[in-house]
Amino acid sequence: MPVIDNETLLASLQAVFKTVNHYKALLDSETLRDPENVSELLFFYNEALEALKGVYEEEVSKGEDLPPLQAIINPTKKTY
Repeated sequence: MPVIDNETLLASLQAVFKTVNHYKALLDSETLRDPENVSELLFFYNEALEALKGVYEEEVSKGEDLPPLQAIINPTKKTY
């Protein structure tokens, strides 16, 4: 896996988390025309989010001084 700096990791986590929330909101929308496409996109972004979380956890386990994950991505706070 390519090495990325911590700032890029944090920005990526936030951006992908925001995108996941956006697609979840679209699926809840009553005017959505193509739920299958949105579901597929949501699946891929969820996979990306999990991969980024894994990199984050790996960096923390190496002793990197990163903010708590919940401070970066807060599932109770909608970001869209």
